[in-house]
Amino acid sequence: MVAQDPLEHALAQAQAPGADERVRRAFVDRLARLDLGSPRATADQLQSLLSSGELAPLRASDGASARAVAVERLLALGYPYALEVSPEDLAHWRAERPSEATDGRGLAVLVMTVAVCLSLWGVSDPPSGIGLVSVLALEGVTVAGAVRPALRRIARKAVFALGVLACVLGFRYGVATLLPGVAGLVAAYLIGQKGVRGVD
Repeated sequence: MVAQDPLEHALAQAQAPGADERVRRAFVDRLARLDLGSPRATADQLQSLLSSGELAPLRASDGASARAVAVERLLALGYPYALEVSPEDLAHWRAERPSEATDGRGLAVLVMTVAVCLSLWGVSDPPSGIGLVSVLALEGVTVAGAVRPALRRIARKAVFALGVLACVLGFRYGVATLLPGVAGLVAAYLIGQKGVRGVD
């Protein structure tokens, strides 16, 4: 990499012994959104990083491979840049992608949707006021965390917090908020599974 490389400093920080999770995550996130003003310049930067081999050992705190993220960004640039991905890098990217069997996004949304439907229409006394708001918020944040990779980590924490709130509100509204609350805790676990990604 040349001295003017805009990622050089960030990469050095992420590779430093004892680099904390925040620094590694920040680098991988920056790599995923890399835009140097033109597809050609961006593709050249990504190819330089991939060919150097420096991304191979680097992973974010959630297990995301910097090498796979760089390949995915390169593929997202489309033709002809996607054709420049080496077979080895492409194989690594494919190996890092979660299979349908281990992807918990759909299951998280399904669990939450069933719980919310039961809460609103399956019980004799549906929630109202803050109880209703917490139940609807659980559904909305769960869907957002499942479909938007950039929001997944924040959404997981929000779903967990809302799940706890809904469980507490169960003392007032009973099963109408307790059921979605428990489903929220389960959904937060599923959304946060290692290797689970959202859909752009």
